[in-house]
Amino acid sequence: MYNYKKYITEYDDFPIEGVKYLDLNPLYLDSDIRKQLVYDCMVRIKTAGIMFDHIGAVESRGYMIGSILAHELNKGLVLLRSKPNRLPGETSLVKHTLEYGDAQMEVQNGSGKVLVIDDVIATGGTIGGAMNVLDVAGYDPVSALFLVELTKFNPNLSFPFESIIKY
Repeated sequence: MYNYKKYITEYDDFPIEGVKYLDLNPLYLDSDIRKQLVYDCMVRIKTAGIMFDHIGAVESRGYMIGSILAHELNKGLVLLRSKPNRLPGETSLVKHTLEYGDAQMEVQNGSGKVLVIDDVIATGGTIGGAMNVLDVAGYDPVSALFLVELTKFNPNLSFPFESIIKY
């Protein structure tokens, strides 16, 4: 596995005191590293045998790799928004809790099996909200893929997930 950690910058007390923020932007900035990351994600998806129709990309940092993966795997792209009233048509909205506050997740209603992509899994609040809103909106959320897993939080998730980089 490629050593992505040497490109990730850590910031203490961001966005609030007590939180260590992992800046993944350098992974996206270098096209060779980004290509390798996309390749490793595709291998992980195929190795896990995940069957799905759409990539569900979580706003906003799940959008980058999620949209590339949807393109490369010839899958649909479902946008999961954390900002209210940014999606037209029939939508569903759920509220959820994060390790540092409350949040919400909104998606356009639809159907099909969804693999959710996000940048980091910590306590599981964001992915829990994503899976819940997809279910409410008519989709079948089947699994999740994260670029980074913060293993110290050991989230108790009721669905399978994969991660590329572990901290």
